[in-house]
Order: sequence, then C-alpha cells, then structure tokens
Amino acid sequence: MDWICENKKLSNNELTGLELEGDFLRLKKDMDEGFLVTPIIETEKFSEITPSWNSRTDENSFVEVFIQVRVENQWTDFVSYGVWSTDGFNKGIKEHGNHELIRVTEDRIFIKDNKLADAVRMKAVLTGKNPKLKLIAFSTDSGEDEELEGNCYRIIENVPTISQLASCHKDSHSICSPTSLTMTLKFHGKNLSLDEVTKGTFDTGSELYGNWPQNTAYAGEQGMRAYTKKCKSINPVKNLIAKGIPVVASVVSKNKEQLDGAISAFPSGHLMVVVGFQNVCGTEYIVVNDPAANSDEEVRKMYNLDQWVKVWRHYIYLIKNEE
Repeated sequence: MDWICENKKLSNNELTGLELEGDFLRLKKDMDEGFLVTPIIETEKFSEITPSWNSRTDENSFVEVFIQVRVENQWTDFVSYGVWSTDGFNKGIKEHGNHELIRVTEDRIFIKDNKLADAVRMKAVLTGKNPKLKLIAFSTDSGEDEELEGNCYRIIENVPTISQLASCHKDSHSICSPTSLTMTLKFHGKNLSLDEVTKGTFDTGSELYGNWPQNTAYAGEQGMRAYTKKCKSINPVKNLIAKGIPVVASVVSKNKEQLDGAISAFPSGHLMVVVGFQNVCGTEYIVVNDPAANSDEEVRKMYNLDQWVKVWRHYIYLIKNEE
C-alpha cells in the first residue's frame, strides 16, 4: 500500500507555522519553525513500512520527518528519520533507540513479535531560513497487487552506465545506491556527478550511503517526484518499464550462485537500476544497470528473472518527473 500526500493537498493536514505557496509548504513570515501533522491514516494490516519525503533545503534549511504506527490499539512514539538537508548537510541519527512494538532501521520500521499495525500518522518539522515541503509518503507490505499493463519486454537504452568500482571514490564498494541514483537522475536530464550525489545522500548518522529515504529525498531535491515503494510482486516494476521509467531496486544475497552473472554475493544488500525485460526462448530475463562492475562497459547485465526475484527485497525507488 502506498499513501502519498503532495502539493496543495498538504494543506489538508494540521499545520502550525506553515503556509502553502504554490505546491510547497513553507514557513510563515518571521517563523523559524513549523509543523505538519497528518490525521490518523487507517490502513490494511501491515508488518513493515518505509517513509519518504520530497523537499527543498540547503545548509540553513532542514526538514525532519517522523512516523508512528498503531499496533493492536497501542500507538508507538513518533520515530524520527533524521534532520534532512541536501548536499551533505543532513544530521542523521546514530541510534534509533529501543521500542517495545517495533524495530527501527535506517530504511524501514518492522512490527515485532508477528504482530501487525493498522494505522499510521506522520509529522514533519521544518526549521531554518527557507525549507519547503512538497510530498510526504509511506509504503507498506499490505494492499493489493497491480495488474500488468503494457509491454514490458523492452530495454530503456538511454540510461547511462556507471560503475561504482571504477569510480575512484574512496568508498567505491559502498556507493551502489548513489551510483544507481546518479544513473537514474542523468536519464531524467539532471546533470549531476557521482561525487555530488554521494555527498548529498550520505547519512551522517549511520555513516551509510544506502539510506533509502535519504536517497529518494535527494532525488526530490533535484525536482523529481521520488519515494520508496514496497512491491507485492514484479508487476509494478514491469509496468514502470512499460511506461519507459527505470527504477532502482534493492537485492540481498548470501552467495554468488544465487544470481548467475553477478560479480559477487551481496550479503549486506545492493542496489541496481532496472532498465528492461527480455523473453529469450521462453525464459524471462531482467535487464539492469548493475553498478557492481569493474568498468562502465560491464554495468549492463541480464539476470535470470526467477533468480533475481528471489534475491530482490521487493523495494524500489520510484523516481519520475514531478506531477
């Protein structure tokens, strides 16, 4: 299930010290802090959830997004996903604390003890000189699957190929997410270097580059509509490819043999860009730009789709032009 509140609809929430300016919420005049709180959002029962936001910030402007969930009629506290600011000025959280009902990671909230949540509230705090908020969202593992629409058996050829390993970045083995994001943003016409994107997405709290909400937040800062989405099956990915939209997808594997053709196993997780699908003699393949390659020329790969789905975490960055 995806819940998205954006543009002028942001004013439907409880606002303090904020006002609508076009499609953005901004601080009222002479205010240096403002709050948005959503009403209670009833959902189908879910076991995990990930938040997203799109904003405009700088070194003097910040957005902090919080989320809380209801588990068997008991509300958790609001959980912060860090004080966000673009271009490396974010203030991430090193410890997410101990929670009775949930387990919190940099990317997601998991409901503990095989229980399920059935409601959500979000809060956004804007501080500084001129922060602006355009979108807040969450995605859960509940809801119906998508029906297939259109022809996904195509390759989006004009997605550039960039190798993280050949980048000469000091953390080249850890930048799969910003490398995948750079390829996607370049496809959408954003002239950004890999160094710029790695700086902008680096989570100063966890000291990781692969924080999913911060990667999509960075894409939002570049004028994209971006959020992290939980998929019930491969259908949403196929539908996006059919529409000509590449997606960043997260995989995890314990050994190299789980994905024929991969350069290694990805026990800590890995991200790549899905650019197409092919059917070869009745066998389906997924076509990707996999940044785990020794050169830019080796980034484009075809993986057996059945194998790939088994290592896929069923999460994507859905990034497209603003609506």
